[in-house]
Amino acid sequence: MHLETVDGSTHARSPRTLGLAHLLLQTSDIERAERFYVGVLGFTVRKRERFDGTRPLIVTHQGLGITDGGPGDGLQVDHIAFRVHDVRGLAARIRGADVPILEELGPGAYGLTIYVADPDGNTIELFE
Repeated sequence: MHLETVDGSTHARSPRTLGLAHLLLQTSDIERAERFYVGVLGFTVRKRERFDGTRPLIVTHQGLGITDGGPGDGLQVDHIAFRVHDVRGLAARIRGADVPILEELGPGAYGLTIYVADPDGNTIELFE
């Protein structure tokens, strides 16, 4: 069976990845990470529970899960990108929160973009 898309191309209705469901980020300080993602970036908490029965887990409506575990010595991810509303206003909030700015607000591949560092040093791309 084939599905026709808006552009007229067809894709087999076969097992395949449809899209990103969520990203689980291990952090060295979950309270600090929550202040950054929820307090500064405006994420909203969907639920709190225990991950693998032992570690605290914060699940957000935006598809990010945060748990203890620490980033270790190696990179966990290259960067995490989020589409945002009012990137200029968010950039002003970021400056007021003393968040490290890796690349100032400017044109990017997906639109107006700013790159910042989260509390563990992960690169966060915010674009509109």
